[in-house]
Amino acid sequence: MHLIYLDESGNSGNNLADPQQPIFVLGALVVPEKKWKQIEHDLIEKIDAFFEGSVPENFEIHAHEIRNRVGIFRDIDFEKCIEFRNELMQVAIDHELKFIYRSIAKKRYATWLDRTFGKGIAINPHIAAYPLVSQTINTYLRSLGDDELGILINDDNKEVVSDIERTTKILRADSSHLQLDRVIEKGFFIDSSKSHLLQLADLCTFHARKREEVKSGFPEKNIDKRGIELLEPLIFTSNESMPDVLAWLTAQNKRSGEDPSGVESPSGGRSRR
Repeated sequence: MHLIYLDESGNSGNNLADPQQPIFVLGALVVPEKKWKQIEHDLIEKIDAFFEGSVPENFEIHAHEIRNRVGIFRDIDFEKCIEFRNELMQVAIDHELKFIYRSIAKKRYATWLDRTFGKGIAINPHIAAYPLVSQTINTYLRSLGDDELGILINDDNKEVVSDIERTTKILRADSSHLQLDRVIEKGFFIDSSKSHLLQLADLCTFHARKREEVKSGFPEKNIDKRGIELLEPLIFTSNESMPDVLAWLTAQNKRSGEDPSGVESPSGGRSRR
């Protein structure tokens, strides 16, 4: 059994024209259940050492806060913050975890939405990324053997909870290669503050977004370079197809009379961007 922690980065909701966050990333950290306890222990040990035994109440690992030295990191030395980030990501490497992610270029996605559903229709990019990520998770679990299964544990994003539950149910019953036959249960949504492993997924997903921004032509910043390098050995990829998923999203819209975000299609009401 594998515990699969999903988080997102670059979420601007249905605002697909945000110049500060041009790319959305959905990431999944795959954790074998037998390693869970030791990884949790190692993360707690790193956190305790960083704060010298005086961990702030309700502390939570947030990549953005560590990188930009905000919140409780405001008065902590820059180099110490970056080393802390590196040590946390090294825990994932030491335990040979796998990280799966998919990026959505928002402007290109917005163009497809307009062309397919008409002007102004909004579908959160999380909904497009999720079938791609879940398909790759399924492929990875299949590669491990006939009996390998996984449970999805999502950050509690209330914007997409019902959409993801609905999509998971449909994909389980799907007869195409998008079918989820290795993911059991319905998927769980938890508060990230309650899970160090979900917080580690946040750290990985943030640097996956930085990696994709560099690939898209944005300048690489020194502050992100080592984080991106540490992510590389964790990444698992397969031949998941964006066109296949876009076709699936379109088919779901035609079949149900609703767009995959759960709002009425252009034949009924509209969800405007």
